[in-house]
Amino acid sequence: MFDQFPEPARSQLRSAFDEGRTRPEWCFAEGQARLAYWAPFPGSEPAIVWQFAPGPDPVAAAGLLRRSLEAMGLSKVIHDISLQPGLTPVMDRAVEHEALVEAGFAMEVERLLLEWVAGSDLPEDPGRLTYRPARDMAAAEVIDLLVRVSAGSLDHDTRVEVATSGPEKEARWMYDDLMSRKAKPDWFVIGHLDGSPVGLVAPDDHSIAYIGVVPEHRGRGLVNDLLARGTRTLAEAGLERIVAATDITNVPTAEAFLRAGYSEVGRLFRYYWRA
Repeated sequence: MFDQFPEPARSQLRSAFDEGRTRPEWCFAEGQARLAYWAPFPGSEPAIVWQFAPGPDPVAAAGLLRRSLEAMGLSKVIHDISLQPGLTPVMDRAVEHEALVEAGFAMEVERLLLEWVAGSDLPEDPGRLTYRPARDMAAAEVIDLLVRVSAGSLDHDTRVEVATSGPEKEARWMYDDLMSRKAKPDWFVIGHLDGSPVGLVAPDDHSIAYIGVVPEHRGRGLVNDLLARGTRTLAEAGLERIVAATDITNVPTAEAFLRAGYSEVGRLFRYYWRA
């Protein structure tokens, strides 16, 4: 089935298969339309329409989307469209947008795509926090911290999952996701202040995958400390480019990234389908 996809999608699908994140039976083709589902980490159910080439006909592509969703038996799935600043899916990816809407998807959130590049100033670490690698802590401790960080979150996905699945299930899923990322064991760390955990930052092999502060310590600028730690970790590992994303409505986190030397390089439009 992978051979029905053109390059570079074919090679990307084969790499994802080797990582346990997609399967041939998760790929669908009809006419000129192609699509494939992807699991965020090995062992999880597919949650993302990843490779989606709708072809020239949005109605036919929507039909393939609907039939694939029925065949997969999923209850919810997302699809992302990334564009340069100033562009919109309605105008600049019109066929893909129309196919998604026709199949029952809705665009619910817009995210800032951010980037730090080598040669930019590194954010200063105020030195207020001490850090412990998440892998050196009991899973229950890290999951409990993730539950606390999710309280009052401005992140759309977190708020939806907490409301529908509960904070413990959302935190367990997030823990499994973060622990499966391609990262060195000491990169994902928990920040402590006066011996108590106050937040976390989880870099992977190319991005700041997750960052958060517990509610009682918000408003003190500790997100700057955590982001400095994560950015410096990746920069010192030799990365030429570090990427991140946050909802445009999450103003405090977006401003923290901009202060840390990141710049906006695009927008991500996230579509959701729910049974």
